[in-house]
Amino acid sequence: MTLDHTIRQAYINTLLDGGFTRLADHTVNPTEGYIVGGVTEPTTMNLHTGKIKEVSVLTIAEFEEFKELWNKYELQLAETIQLDNLCSKGILHKYAAGMGVGTWIHDGKIYFDLVQHLYSLDVATDIAKKRNEIAIYDCKNQKDILL
Repeated sequence: MTLDHTIRQAYINTLLDGGFTRLADHTVNPTEGYIVGGVTEPTTMNLHTGKIKEVSVLTIAEFEEFKELWNKYELQLAETIQLDNLCSKGILHKYAAGMGVGTWIHDGKIYFDLVQHLYSLDVATDIAKKRNEIAIYDCKNQKDILL
């Protein structure tokens, strides 16, 4: 899957499903485990269109803004993984494992963040609370768990 295809998929899934996750290992929208945001400070963009069928100049401009932000977070992800690989003591290994780029919609905005995919609910909840997150995402049941 090319990066442009991934960005289009991320944009469409974000609009239609309320969010999207692509992990560093290229897994898209995991079906098991939990997604925890807050690895980085999120960035937002205003959501101008709520329906993908509304193809217009506004939709194209919105996609271009989405693409720019997506690329910013893909670069941050690559830098984090590279830093982990360069770390001679492997200090960051557990931190960088399961990381990816995530988007979600809240209050008329699309949020972008580096996220972490974890399999333990207890660990995911603990990490989310430490990052002052208000929720984690349950991949299997496709719903937020409010903290």
